[in-house]
Amino acid sequence: MDIVITSQNKTEYLLIESKGHLLSKEDLFNHSHMIYEEIIKHAVEKILIYEPETHFPAGLSSYLDLVHHYINNFPPEIRNLRIAVVTSHEYKEIAGFWETACVNRGYRYFAFTSFQDAHDWLIN
Repeated sequence: MDIVITSQNKTEYLLIESKGHLLSKEDLFNHSHMIYEEIIKHAVEKILIYEPETHFPAGLSSYLDLVHHYINNFPPEIRNLRIAVVTSHEYKEIAGFWETACVNRGYRYFAFTSFQDAHDWLIN
């Protein structure tokens, strides 16, 4: 895993930026912990994760496993978070699958390929 994460508080949400390469399901899990650490530091409920320069592993089953990882490894309060994730168009199918898996399990995590669409959804 070769990833860099930065964050900054905006007026209405926390902006987390991720850049780099995730190569495996384990990298996805580690990445989720890195993002969660940023969320905990800032104690916010609205988060925009901007990662069009992050490369993700192929295979939809890893993303279902990722959602199960949330369930088994994070406190139930993460269901109160409202998260908009922006990926590149290349990962639109994977992001859509991940979004469906999240929503079906009670998370308010949505995927976008447009920063503006993600921003508008998050603040409205």
